[in-house]
Amino acid sequence: MDGKPVIFGHDKKLLQKLDAMLDEAIAGTFQAQSFDESLLSKIESKMARFLEQSLLKHEQIANEQERVHSLISDISHQTKTPLSNVALYTQLLAEQDLTDEQKKLAEQISASAEKLNFLIQSLVKTSRLESGIIKIEPKPGNVYDLISAAAAECESLAVAKNITLSIIQDTPITALFDPRWCIEALFNIIDNAVKYTPENGSVRISVTEYEMFARIDVTDTGRGIRKEDLPRVFGRFWRAPESADSPGVGVGLYLSRQIIASCGGYIKANSQIGKGSTFSVFLSKL
Repeated sequence: MDGKPVIFGHDKKLLQKLDAMLDEAIAGTFQAQSFDESLLSKIESKMARFLEQSLLKHEQIANEQERVHSLISDISHQTKTPLSNVALYTQLLAEQDLTDEQKKLAEQISASAEKLNFLIQSLVKTSRLESGIIKIEPKPGNVYDLISAAAAECESLAVAKNITLSIIQDTPITALFDPRWCIEALFNIIDNAVKYTPENGSVRISVTEYEMFARIDVTDTGRGIRKEDLPRVFGRFWRAPESADSPGVGVGLYLSRQIIASCGGYIKANSQIGKGSTFSVFLSKL
């Protein structure tokens, strides 16, 4: 004996039948066929019940996602006009002869309305991504062009805070990504880096090429993220307690991860308190 298991003829037939049953289950064509009291018949019956329950749960989840998507779409539609009116009335109010305190209150109303509108639009995008309504279509593209387009949208904020925003890439690199959506995903990451970096700091974007991936590193000199919080930074609506006074609603990084994953890539985060953070985006090259 060489230690290998011995499979007798009837055992082999049973294993072959189980293998065929699993293949049918994966393909979605499985149906119980034996109706006696044999072990195989019992297995077939249990598998049939398991698949029926799995299908029912899948349908329940799909229906729940559809209800959530419909609810978010209704909220977006119903709040569009009131939010537009709030913005208009606030603008008209700001043009009046107001005291400094009244002007401050008008600005707060305007900022809150903008934040609420941004939150609703982010929820709509997230819902459409999760339900498959938005189709992410990755195709070969120049990574530098992707970075440049995303960084350009953050330039005004960087200038206002006197933050050095630099892109470092030695050679042209091609990867797979959806230009429209990946620009937004990368913008969310760069925008966060600029937001949480104090004045006179720096945000450095570099690219490293591997055989199967292109890695984009966004490194800032900001406040950093606590080690215990790193696994939570990509969660929906999660924000660090110390970020409560900073702009944002906590959906940007979640949305970025969803988009990059839909392109066949992934995102990692590393950080040290007081030294800054690095968010690494890995885009597939295959």
